[in-house]
Amino acid sequence: MLKYIRRSLALILMSALLIVSLSTGVIAAPLVINQTVEKQNITSGVVLEQYNRFTTSGWIRTDVLRVDLSNENVKVDSLINPAGIKKTSTVNNLAKSNGALAAVNACFFDTSTGTPFGPVAGNGEFAMANAGDNSDYIATFAIDKLNRTFYQYWKTEIELITPNESRKNVAAYNNYNGYYNYNMYIVDSKWGSTTPGVSKKYPVWTEMVVEDGVVKEFSENKPGIPIPKNGYVVMATMGNEKFLTDNFKVGDPVSYEIKLNVDNSQMQMALTGGSMLVQGGKVAPYFTHSAAGESRQPRTAVGTTEDGKTLLIVTVDGRQKNDSIGMTQAELAEYMKELGCANAINFDGGSSTTMVARQEGDTDITTVNTPSEGLRGVSASLGVFSIGPQGPVDSLLVSAYEDYAFVNTARAFTVKGVDKYLNPVAIDSKDIEWSVTGVKGTFADNVFTPTTAGQAVITAKIGDSVIGTCPLTVLSAPVKLELNLDVLNTSPGKATTFAVKGLDKNGFSASIHPSNVKWGVLNKVGTVESNVFTAGKSGTGYVSASFAGVSVFCPVSISQPGIKKVIEDFNSSTALSVDLSAKTVTAKYDPATNAYKSGPYSGKLTYDFTKGLQENRAAYINLPGGGKTLDSTATKLGMWVYSSNNKPLWIGAIINDKKGTPHYKYFTKDVNWTGWKYLEISLDDISGPAKITKVYAIQTTKKKSSGTLYFDDLTMVYSGYPEVAPSKSAVTTVPKDDTYKDRTVSGADSLSFSVFGQSVGYDKNKDKTQTSMLNSLAAKINKEMQASVVVGSYDNLWPSLKVPSLSTTASYKAMDKNGSRLIQLNTTKGGLRATDYNEWFWFKNQLSSFTGNNLFIFLSQNPSSFNDTKEGQVLNDMLADYKKQNPGKNVWVFYKGSSNSSYMDKGVKYITTAGFDAADFSDKNKAAAKYVSVKVKGDTITYQFKALN
Repeated sequence: MLKYIRRSLALILMSALLIVSLSTGVIAAPLVINQTVEKQNITSGVVLEQYNRFTTSGWIRTDVLRVDLSNENVKVDSLINPAGIKKTSTVNNLAKSNGALAAVNACFFDTSTGTPFGPVAGNGEFAMANAGDNSDYIATFAIDKLNRTFYQYWKTEIELITPNESRKNVAAYNNYNGYYNYNMYIVDSKWGSTTPGVSKKYPVWTEMVVEDGVVKEFSENKPGIPIPKNGYVVMATMGNEKFLTDNFKVGDPVSYEIKLNVDNSQMQMALTGGSMLVQGGKVAPYFTHSAAGESRQPRTAVGTTEDGKTLLIVTVDGRQKNDSIGMTQAELAEYMKELGCANAINFDGGSSTTMVARQEGDTDITTVNTPSEGLRGVSASLGVFSIGPQGPVDSLLVSAYEDYAFVNTARAFTVKGVDKYLNPVAIDSKDIEWSVTGVKGTFADNVFTPTTAGQAVITAKIGDSVIGTCPLTVLSAPVKLELNLDVLNTSPGKATTFAVKGLDKNGFSASIHPSNVKWGVLNKVGTVESNVFTAGKSGTGYVSASFAGVSVFCPVSISQPGIKKVIEDFNSSTALSVDLSAKTVTAKYDPATNAYKSGPYSGKLTYDFTKGLQENRAAYINLPGGGKTLDSTATKLGMWVYSSNNKPLWIGAIINDKKGTPHYKYFTKDVNWTGWKYLEISLDDISGPAKITKVYAIQTTKKKSSGTLYFDDLTMVYSGYPEVAPSKSAVTTVPKDDTYKDRTVSGADSLSFSVFGQSVGYDKNKDKTQTSMLNSLAAKINKEMQASVVVGSYDNLWPSLKVPSLSTTASYKAMDKNGSRLIQLNTTKGGLRATDYNEWFWFKNQLSSFTGNNLFIFLSQNPSSFNDTKEGQVLNDMLADYKKQNPGKNVWVFYKGSSNSSYMDKGVKYITTAGFDAADFSDKNKAAAKYVSVKVKGDTITYQFKALN
């Protein structure tokens, strides 16, 4: 039985009547659209499951520890800070200090004192109890020494027993937080190392020290004293101190009793949470504790299956809009039931929700969920321990950082040893024997280099019976290489590490080890050793990477001072506004074509400063757009100024610093030249990024002038990256399809259709070129095609079409034609879920029910540009999985883009069509606008980009 506890003779069973009634059905649980699950055995009897759900309400990420309570090598217990139960600590530190291999936060607690709410017990002993916990409000989860679990609303009574068997109520055990609640308090070493002692708040204060069951001493009205390791201290004030001195003397026997309304004779541990979530296999009819129940939050819970053999410890991440929205308390209850719980309780959640665990084969624990506000200090937590004896290595865990590799590239493997209880065991890599089946290749220790393509199984072996395997898909030579950087802007002497990824003809990718890549530098812009590039002093150039006859180039620009960039060329034919300093000034601005530095215009200021000689006179030209923001590294500002003769003028600019304070700076204080002259202003005393708002001419007092000035090419001088000459492509060119032209088709298994991308609605009275071309396309489709599809946000074709048509501007639908299925998806709100989540379920049914050969999907945008990019990846992955499961079927995706191009991704063909948004389309180059002509014959598909005219 629990230490220092006597079982009450009159145990009261937990009442079924729950005092606080809170509705469980506030927000309907979202439907699951897609779910991925990763599982690993972190020790014998403990499985870590990580779920990533895409639901009709958003993303929900959960982590679940399944603990086999019948496994004698596993123990579950409370985790308490060794420095004292009232001191918070992170779950990670609590697990490490107690030797647990996994843990979650548990008790709600007072954030001002760190004290947990409700009873806590661990290792067969009470750690804390409060006589005030006497309502059906917060439930307690407990495990006895037979590994049976209990979920009950505990009611607690604590009494101090005198030598003559008289009794006195005690307010709390190890739950003193600076406030004395009329009755006495008991603390031991689990509360802390020293008693609180006398204080201004309680100047009359008595502490009775009990050691080995007898009174050792009294401390009256004194500072705190050490708490004995094998005893406790009874603390009293407000009249209760007299009870201590009247009923006890040094050497007297003393005990206390914690009474419960439940049988605790075999109790091993207990942690108090909030409401019961699941009772007897059903979601609780109401919740006794709200815990922000009606809003979606991070959550922590624990539950047990009906047979009582499996404990489920669960965390739900939340407050992360694009990663995990969390759950309401009602949704958590439904989820615990879904996981298989017959009984479950809610623990503290929100920013406390944290799960840590030792990963498979590892020795250290790590945080496996994503706490909403990072790791925070929490109170008592729940830990999982492996208590099996350490054994010799029994099996090997073999892994690689990728599932794919190219022929003739090195792939390193990691090996971890575990004993029969799946606990880590140190191994010597020299003892490992490597082999491979399925492909040919060579090993150099743990590095495998395949020489043929196919499905490989890598085997690591120690002795005759200790074995581990890892699958590896070996791809043939890549057709395209990609670098981790598209452009490198760097500084002199700085080192940058490159990584290379290859893609095969079907769009499967794998990284390529730097040692297998031929590296190079163009234009002597630096040096490269293996995959580390070190920039030279200055200049522009390229880093090149080549493998298997394919190359990729990354433009490199090294920063340098003194770069000039024109920020206002005064080439607009629209006049700029001019502000005048006084009524005596007249001035105007006009675009000028008769004098310019770079053309076709300059800015012409015509002014008259001949009046009002007693004051300065100025004309301020307002720069377009409210001014020009300068680079934070800008050091100078320059401008070309033309004058036909010498003039006693100052020419300046108004420049606002980063706080918006204006600075009046001058290019010159005397126009003493004729023709064009380049002038500069220093920006050294202006904090950036600055903004120039006006350029102006000013005439000082007692001087007069009138005439014309011309301004051109207002220039920023800054430290930056010079532009790289486009002599090389940053990526390699994808080889064209083997069949890239139309074929005449006919028959029951044949189909011809067009795809055109349109993102703008065209007015037949204003957009005559586009309207005429669309009419021409419609006529061609009606004559040559069996169907038409428009992808994008507008569709001007459909009124003129006589063939069946699809359009992504409308709702989702499908069309079956001669063994092909054409599916139109609607993403007008930036994704399928945001537009109509029912579309997802309809689409999944369209995939599962299709029995033909060719599947065509049409979208208004690239899935990667969905508002929720993870949703776009779900769509891509779903299509890739469908292709993998149906290798004989063709899966093609068409969407509106900015170019006419195609690519492969894991066996799925993607085609983007630009329509009139092609970069070089114009009235003079109408042929740049193209549509896609698709021809199908059986399972053979050909396509071609064709001009509309």
